[in-house]
Amino acid sequence: MALCSKNRCLNTVFTVIDDGKLSFEEFKAYFSDGVLSGDELKELFHKIDTHNTDNVDTEELCEYFSQHLGEYENVLAALEDLNISILKAMDKTKKDYQEATHLEQFVTRFLLKETTSQLQSLQSSLECAMETTAEQTRQERQDFWVTLTLHILIVQRQLSVMEDELEEFRMALRQYVDCVSVQTGSLHVAVQRIANESRFILYEFWEHTSLWKNHLQTNYSKTFQRANVDFLETPEITTTMLVPASWWVLNNN
Repeated sequence: MALCSKNRCLNTVFTVIDDGKLSFEEFKAYFSDGVLSGDELKELFHKIDTHNTDNVDTEELCEYFSQHLGEYENVLAALEDLNISILKAMDKTKKDYQEATHLEQFVTRFLLKETTSQLQSLQSSLECAMETTAEQTRQERQDFWVTLTLHILIVQRQLSVMEDELEEFRMALRQYVDCVSVQTGSLHVAVQRIANESRFILYEFWEHTSLWKNHLQTNYSKTFQRANVDFLETPEITTTMLVPASWWVLNNN
C-alpha cells in the first residue's frame, strides 16, 4: 500500500485494502455503515474517484479524508504511536517475564490489566459516541417525532449483585448509564440501591418502544448484559410500562 504523504495518521487506516484500490462493490462493503443509502455511497465513491478510473485508490482515499480529519488527525496519530508502544512493551514482556522475580511478574500482570482496562474504557466511550451519532442520523431520516406522540416507555430493571462483585459491577453500571444518558430517544435514566442490600433498581425512560429495542442491540448494551452474567446472583428482572407522553411533559415542566 502506498504511503499517504499528507497525513501519516491515515497510513494504517486503509491497510485492509490489499491491492491498494477498491471497486465500487468493494468500496460499498468497506464503508457501508447502515446509515448512508446505496445512492449516497455511489455519490461519495465518484467524489473520491478524482482520477475517474471507476476505482478509488489509497492516494485518493487519503486525499479525501485528510480534508476532513480535524481533531481526529491527532487522535489517529496518537493511536499509531500507542500501537507501536504497546507492541514494544509486549515484546519486552515476552523476553523478560519468565526470568523475573514473582514480585516483578506481579507488577507486570498489574500493568497489563490496567492497560487493558484503560483501553476497554476508551473503546466503550468511542462505541457509544459512534452509535449515538448513527442513531441521530437515523432518527432524522425516519422522523420519529412525527410518529411518536401518545406514549413513552418506562423500563425497570432489578439487579441483585454478588457481594464480591460489587466494585466491578459499579464500574460497568457507570459506563452503561453514561452511554444510555446520551443515546437518542433516552429521556432519563436513574439508579436506586436498596438500603442494606446489594440490589439495584435501574429506571430507563424511552421515547418509544422501538427506540428501546434498538438500544438493546447496541454494543454497550450487550456488553453490560454479558457482564451481568458474572456479576448477578440471580437473573435480572425486567418490567416495562407504557405511560401517556403528556404525563412526562407535565412532570418535567
